[in-house]
Amino acid sequence: MEDPHINKWQILIAISIGAVMVPMNASIINVSLPTIATFFNASITTAEWVLTAYLITLLSMVLFFGRLGDFVGHERLYLAGLVGFIVSSILCSMSPSIMSLEIFRAIQGFSAAMMLSVSMGIVKRAFPKHQLGKAMGMYSVAVAVGLALGPAIGGIIGETFGWRFIFLVNVPLGIMSFIICYKVLVRGARRAVKWDIPGTLLQFACLFSLVYFLNYIENGLDTTALLIAGFSFTTLVLFIWNELHAKNPMLNLKIFKNRTFSAFDVSLHFNYICMYMLLFVMPFYLQKVLHLNANLTGLVLTASPLIMMFLAPVSGALSDKWGSRRPALLGSVISAFALLSMTQLQTTSTALDVFLRLALLGVGTALFQAPTNRALMASTPPKESGVASSIIVTTRNLGMVFAVCFGGILLNTAISPDVLQQGHLFSTAAQNLTTGMHRVVLLGAVLSILMALLAFIGLLKRTVVMEETERVVKKQKKIIQKQVAKQAHHISIVLHK
Repeated sequence: MEDPHINKWQILIAISIGAVMVPMNASIINVSLPTIATFFNASITTAEWVLTAYLITLLSMVLFFGRLGDFVGHERLYLAGLVGFIVSSILCSMSPSIMSLEIFRAIQGFSAAMMLSVSMGIVKRAFPKHQLGKAMGMYSVAVAVGLALGPAIGGIIGETFGWRFIFLVNVPLGIMSFIICYKVLVRGARRAVKWDIPGTLLQFACLFSLVYFLNYIENGLDTTALLIAGFSFTTLVLFIWNELHAKNPMLNLKIFKNRTFSAFDVSLHFNYICMYMLLFVMPFYLQKVLHLNANLTGLVLTASPLIMMFLAPVSGALSDKWGSRRPALLGSVISAFALLSMTQLQTTSTALDVFLRLALLGVGTALFQAPTNRALMASTPPKESGVASSIIVTTRNLGMVFAVCFGGILLNTAISPDVLQQGHLFSTAAQNLTTGMHRVVLLGAVLSILMALLAFIGLLKRTVVMEETERVVKKQKKIIQKQVAKQAHHISIVLHK
C-alpha cells in the first residue's frame, strides 16, 4: 500500500513558497510607496490604497474561501489562487495608472486569500500526526521570512530596476510552487457545504466602508463622511445579528464570551497596528527626511522582522516554562519603550539610530506575540481551535489595514499631502514630517501600554480550559522526558557492551 504521506516534504516546500509570497507582498511595496506616489503624481491618501486594496481583499475573503475550499477541494482552490497571484503580479508591474495598480493589487489580495485560507489544511493532511508540529513550525518560519525579506527585497529591486520589477519577484516563485503542487497534490473530492453568503457580504461592506471612511476623513469631516460612517456601523450591526442567528456562521462570535481569548485577541490586534504603522510611515521619514535611497531604507526596515524571526522560538519556550503573562507583559513594556525612544529621532538622525530602535521594537514584539498566540489557543477547547485560528489570522490582517489608515491620518495632521509628494524635504517641511512620525509612534506607545493591561487582565483569572490544557502539556512533557531518559539509558548499556 502506498504511503499517503510520501510527498509530504515536497508539499511543505511548495506551500511554504506561497507562505513566503503572501506576507512578503504585504510589506515589499512599503519602501517604494513614496516613489510610486511621485511617479503617478498621487497624494499619500490615494497611494495608501496600493497597500490597503491588497490587505482588505485578503482580509475580507479568507474566511469565505476557507469554507469554499471544503466544497471545491483545498488543493484546487490553492492552485487557482496561485495562478491568480502570478497573473495579478504581472498586471501590477504593467499598471498604466495609480487606479489600475490599486485594482490589480485588490485582485492579488483576492488570490492571496484563496491560498492562505487552505494552505495550513493542506500541510496538515500531508503530514502524519507525529511530524505535524515540526511541519507547522517550518510553515511559521516561512511566514516570518516573508515579512522579514519584504522591505529588503523591495528596496534593492526598486532602487536597481524600478518599482515595477518589485511585483515580478512573485512570478518565478509562483511558477516553482505551482509546478511542485500540480505534480504532488492529490485533488480532494468535491462535496456539498453550506456557507454564510450574507455574513461574507456584510463583512466586506462593513470593512470596506470603514477603511474608506478612515481614508476619506484625512481631507476633513463632512456630510459624506458621516453617511459612510453610518453605513459602516449599520452593516456591522447587521453582520453581528446575522452571525448570531445563522445556522452556519462564517465567524462564531460566541467564542468572544471567553474573557481571556477576547483580551489577548484585542491586544494582538493592537500589536499588529503598531508594527505595520511603522512599516508604513518609516519609508517616508527615511527617504524624504534622512534622504536614504530605497535600498538602504529596505535594509533598515528589516531590523524588527529579523529579530522577531530569531527570537520568537525563544519567546515560545519562555511561555512554556513561565506561562504567557510574564513574557507578554515584558514584551509590551519593551515595545512601548522602543516606540517612545523613536520620538527622539530628528531630521539629523542616522540610519543606525532608526535601525537600533526598530531592533528593540522587534525584541518586544517577539516576546509578546508567541506567548499571546499560545494563550489564545490554550484558552479555547480543542473543538474550537479552528475557529480560534481563523480569528487570529483575521485579527492580524485587520490590524495591518487599520495601521495604514491611522498612519496616513496622523501624517496628514502634521504635513500637507501636496508637500509630502516632493522627493526630498528640507527645513520646515522635513521637521513637519518628523513631527507626524512622532505622533504615529506615540499612538503605538499608547497601544503597547494597553496591550500590557490587556495581557494582565486576560490572565488575571485563569480559565478551566487553560488550566486543563497546561496540565496536559506538562504531563506530556514529563512522559517525553522519561522516554528520552529511558532511551539514553538503553543506548549507554549498548555502548558499554
